[in-house]
Amino acid sequence: MSAEQIQLLINQVRFKKRDGSLFLMSERLAWCPEGKDHFDVTHLYSDIKCQKVSPETKAKIQLQIILLNESSFVFHFANTNVAEGKSDREKVKNLLAQMLPQFRRTIDKELEEKNKLLQKDSELFNTYKDLVVSGVITHEEFWKSHASKLSSSKQNTLTQKVGVSAGFIADVRPQSDGLNGLRYNLTADTIHSIFSTYPTVKQKYLENVPDKLTEKDFWTMFFQSHYYHRDRSAQSSSKDLFADCMKKDEQDILSMINLGVKDKFNDITYLDDGESAQDEGYGNTSSQPPPGKVKPSASQLANKNIIQRFNHQNAMILSTSVRRAKQDNGAEETDAEVIVKKARLKDSTTYDDLESTSTNNESTLNLQKHERYKHGPTLVCQAHQELNSDSVREGMRIITAQCRNYKPHVSKVLNPSSAATALKELSSGMSSSHSDDNAIQHILSQPQQDELKQLYASLSELLRHYWACFPANTPFLQDKVKRMCRSIETFQQTRLRVFQEQLRRSMVHVNVTEHLEEMVNAAFAKFNSWQSKKSRR
Repeated sequence: MSAEQIQLLINQVRFKKRDGSLFLMSERLAWCPEGKDHFDVTHLYSDIKCQKVSPETKAKIQLQIILLNESSFVFHFANTNVAEGKSDREKVKNLLAQMLPQFRRTIDKELEEKNKLLQKDSELFNTYKDLVVSGVITHEEFWKSHASKLSSSKQNTLTQKVGVSAGFIADVRPQSDGLNGLRYNLTADTIHSIFSTYPTVKQKYLENVPDKLTEKDFWTMFFQSHYYHRDRSAQSSSKDLFADCMKKDEQDILSMINLGVKDKFNDITYLDDGESAQDEGYGNTSSQPPPGKVKPSASQLANKNIIQRFNHQNAMILSTSVRRAKQDNGAEETDAEVIVKKARLKDSTTYDDLESTSTNNESTLNLQKHERYKHGPTLVCQAHQELNSDSVREGMRIITAQCRNYKPHVSKVLNPSSAATALKELSSGMSSSHSDDNAIQHILSQPQQDELKQLYASLSELLRHYWACFPANTPFLQDKVKRMCRSIETFQQTRLRVFQEQLRRSMVHVNVTEHLEEMVNAAFAKFNSWQSKKSRR
């Protein structure tokens, strides 16, 4: 039994219909069968992805642990007292909820997908080992040529970025912890929404976490601050970390007002009639004091502050989407934005009821048989003409007479060697594939065939990166050409030459690597000609 510090011990816990005890230690979770002194199940907290509990309507009180590799195992709390069994499960669940975030490893989804792809595709995995693990090409270059196999790269152009919900603060509801306290469950999306809507809170977070405060203490101070409860409390404490956030928000509101409305379709300032409306008796009169001189009541001031908060929150949410669009498309106005503006302008200035309803009734050409239209008119009777027995006999007589009177022109035909060469060239594409496969199977053993196939896959991948560098008209491509040429030379010496030596030891006298040598030599010839042209410049 391990001497680690035990955080929690729960007895009467079944795993695969066997009784035992569940241990929650400082760094891992373990289960020990009854009557044994060793653990049959043990997993680090860093390997656990999440936990799930059985519904209340289910008879068995169960807890499911899901690992990062998608495997799972279920513990059954078999206490005879149902209330105690549920209490034991809640203790384990609450302790795991505290321990998992401390040991959780952030794994990139794209990296996880690449690992699964390499595990499923053995040929791709062998190519990865030959080129990336050996240092021939980089990890990024390899996956750049295989990006089409990744679902994440396909979804990049299809997925839409989720914006900030206008009611995300209302969704953050506190729960009682049973000790006259409140507990807030913050997710990563909620924290991101808070940072996007309130940049001052994000700035405070960067200044204090983790140097001065822990993340838990920071969010505790945030939900206790006057900045969060400013509609309920009248004054803020001098020790409040977020005391100056309200001033910065007011400065942001003033800067937005001074900036004005950029979108002319949403600018309603031109609706102000000015002094002309007051001259006709509308609006304020000289006998009435200006609104600014009247001291607002407490309720009016509270309502004004709430409206101001709503306006500031909405402005921050809209500015978040604007900043994201500028990051994606650049600061300049794109063609798509111009098209949208023109469409909105046309929609604002065009009235359907004022347009003419007359339409041009034009007849369209509907072709039933496209081939007759393309090749010209043909007689239908010729295509369906039937031959009688007399016509058949007459045709046979004519063909027989032509065969009897046939005289070959020997001087105008090919000589035997040219005819044999032409026949070989024409028939190679049809028969050589089957004969070559059969020949390879007779010449090489199955491991040698697999090795030859892997050499073709690795060299093809390497040459694909090499030929993609031409024309090498940038310094980056020029350096890459030299690096890829050295990689091809290394591959030739460490892989191709070794395989050829193995074939010689196995008494294989047929040169099955001739095509591989030709591909390598073509790459070297291109590199030499490129260097000679570059030196002449």
